[in-house]
Amino acid sequence: MQKSLNRVQEAFLRLVHNRAYSHAYNALKQMHPADLAQLLPYLQEREQQWFVETLLKTRKLGGVISELDENKVLEFLELVPQEEFVKVLEEINADDAADLIAGLPEGQRQEIFERLSGSQKKAVGKLLGYAPDTAGGIMSPEFVSMEQTLTVGEAIDQLRAKASGEKEEIYNIYICDADDQLVGVVSFRDLVLSPPDKTLQDIMERNPVAVRPHANQELVADMIARYNLLSVPVIDENHRLIGRITVDDAIDVLKEEATEDIYHLGNLAQEDHISTPVWTSAKPRALWLLINLGTAVLAAATISLFSETISRFVILAALMPIVSGMGGNAGTQSLTVVVRGLALGEVDWSLALKVIWKELAVGLFNGVIIGAVIGVLTYLWYHNLTLAMVMVLAMVGNLIIAALAGAFIPLLLRKLRQDPALASSIFVTTATDVGGFLLFLGLSTIFIKLIIS
Repeated sequence: MQKSLNRVQEAFLRLVHNRAYSHAYNALKQMHPADLAQLLPYLQEREQQWFVETLLKTRKLGGVISELDENKVLEFLELVPQEEFVKVLEEINADDAADLIAGLPEGQRQEIFERLSGSQKKAVGKLLGYAPDTAGGIMSPEFVSMEQTLTVGEAIDQLRAKASGEKEEIYNIYICDADDQLVGVVSFRDLVLSPPDKTLQDIMERNPVAVRPHANQELVADMIARYNLLSVPVIDENHRLIGRITVDDAIDVLKEEATEDIYHLGNLAQEDHISTPVWTSAKPRALWLLINLGTAVLAAATISLFSETISRFVILAALMPIVSGMGGNAGTQSLTVVVRGLALGEVDWSLALKVIWKELAVGLFNGVIIGAVIGVLTYLWYHNLTLAMVMVLAMVGNLIIAALAGAFIPLLLRKLRQDPALASSIFVTTATDVGGFLLFLGLSTIFIKLIIS
């Protein structure tokens, strides 16, 4: 069993594998959809069919589908009859239904959408009109709004009546005027704790934080995190309330963006997963590996410039990978810090000089420490003081190059409106390889007579 599974999940799988289906059925009824969604890869084909049928009987299918990772949804839906899938889409939140439909193949997408009915079809249709990475693409059109003239007692009575039909949690009550324009917000806590004769106008927070439907989803998630919000309203160009984005949506976005940045740092496609077909994984990886090959050839060409020096003192060939390798590691450290700062909005181009100077200082400090250590080791190894000093100077220089490249390259890519995580690692590695070889072999060439004497 993988460590990611808890004891309840492991016990459930043992029951299924042992065909103790009646006990497994009882266990499944008590489990959370998020836990059930993790189990699909561990089930055999016949077990998967039983799993789906049981989810249908216990009315948990919609919750499980909503919790599945995007790369698992299509695989799972192959087990679900289409009419049952349509029923699920009718029952779940409109934003979750829109996400599921958007992930279907184009032909199937239209067919499934047309089979929806009533208000759900209308709500899903509106959401599908927004780009998936925008506030409109992740918002829920389900919210509770009231007029500001209502008293707290009247609002609670209305809320009690409305809550029975809500599919999502109620965190805030949005206060709108006669034209449905957002004028304030009242938290559920403030509503419950306020005297019943006070009006909503008296207790509401005026001019609440709100976003437009075309705002980038990452900016919205950052806003929710920055202001510690449970939900944020979405308003149109006329300031009318059209939806809300909840904190669980923001968590999903931050998880998605973090995954995307990690994949970009490794030059991988976001669709690349453990279960992805070989060709789908290999094709984008091969492209970046070919680009990497080009930079490796550049590093090799740099070494070839000093072939005569290396032939005169072959030990240089054993030492030069140490300089380039340490530079690559140091560059990755700087790159990680800066890319993270850019992703969280802590760094922008206006702070570029400050960031670069800081990383240069770190590079110089580490260069002196690492250079001194490798210098002493080189001297103890080869009893050659000049060679040891060349190692020290090359190491200090390359760690400074690494710090400069790791800080400047992602900042430059962001300035050029490119994803700083996408290609930074290749450029940084190239800079440290070429820079390290140039410094070490160049200094060795200058002092070759002293080295071999």
